[in-house]
Amino acid sequence: MRDRREDWDFADLGIKETQASTHFFHHWTAKFIPQIPRRVIERYSKRGDVVLDPFMGCGTTLVEAARLGRDSWGTDVNPLAVKIARAKTAGVRARQLEGFISWLEEAARRPHDHLADSALLFDGSGEWFREDVARAIRAVLDRAQQYRGNTLNLIEVGLSDLLKGMSNARMDRTIPTLPPVPEYTDKKHYDRTVNNETREINAFARLRAQLARMAAALAEFHREAEGTAEPLRRDARHLARAGRRAQLAVTSPPYWSAQNYQKMHLLSFRVLDLKEPGAAEIGRRSRDYLSDMDAVLGQLEEVLDGYFVLVIGESKNGIHEAVRDQCKAHGMRLVDTFRRRIVNQAFFAKAVKNEYVYVFRRSG
Repeated sequence: MRDRREDWDFADLGIKETQASTHFFHHWTAKFIPQIPRRVIERYSKRGDVVLDPFMGCGTTLVEAARLGRDSWGTDVNPLAVKIARAKTAGVRARQLEGFISWLEEAARRPHDHLADSALLFDGSGEWFREDVARAIRAVLDRAQQYRGNTLNLIEVGLSDLLKGMSNARMDRTIPTLPPVPEYTDKKHYDRTVNNETREINAFARLRAQLARMAAALAEFHREAEGTAEPLRRDARHLARAGRRAQLAVTSPPYWSAQNYQKMHLLSFRVLDLKEPGAAEIGRRSRDYLSDMDAVLGQLEEVLDGYFVLVIGESKNGIHEAVRDQCKAHGMRLVDTFRRRIVNQAFFAKAVKNEYVYVFRRSG
């Protein structure tokens, strides 16, 4: 244990700090704040070390590792997570992106002149999107196809983050839910009245503002970052197959009752035609949670040469302690423990009040 006066709560941080750099690119429920992996990377690694996050999510650890001059790699089975992590860390063709943003600006001024002929985004999309909004999104998707690689990916991630807010889904539900009638009361945002048939939605203007902000943040990230980041779509239970090693692994694993990201981001999966990972996501089947975590820890034994930092929520049934003990059983020596109050993540405010930061050292 270190000095208990050391602050791991980060309670004084606001959204400006927790969403700095490229961390704001896309909403991702239950991600840990970047200050946690940043402190861990500074304390338990040095320049030249490689950092790994086996449950990468939207890439928080990879962003902070690159900003601190460490190369990193991460894995996740969720294709949307990999797209977001890639958007937050990969370079794009600046002139191409500027050209696309300029087209969006023109389209925002005269949206009806730029709508696609078709409003079809996926089977049943007419329920989820008003016709004019769907035709605008279709126009964006069609236009974006002239780009490739990281530039196209960034555009798609920017659009993905806006989809729920431009849809007919209730704004006060985490999982997209259609109201029974177009007009409803938004109970999350001051009980305001929302009418999906009449509210102003300029999809071109929204995406232009989003991408302009993302482009500026990404350019600043690459001016600052001295490390490289490699997000991989891969199951953490098969880490060794990636053929890479690391001197530090830091992660916040899925919970034993994990959020269903497929449902939360169902519009993104459908509009971008992504394959849902289904039960492959650890945490989808609570009965398999500990055996799945044991498999991941076994893989860490094969790829890790130094420290492993596990950030895990405190549970009434002691699952966090069971995972801690699994780490010990895999030859990891517990060298530090920190307990922190969760005050920065809205989702955890009701579900999990505290979490542990366990620091292990590979004995081998």
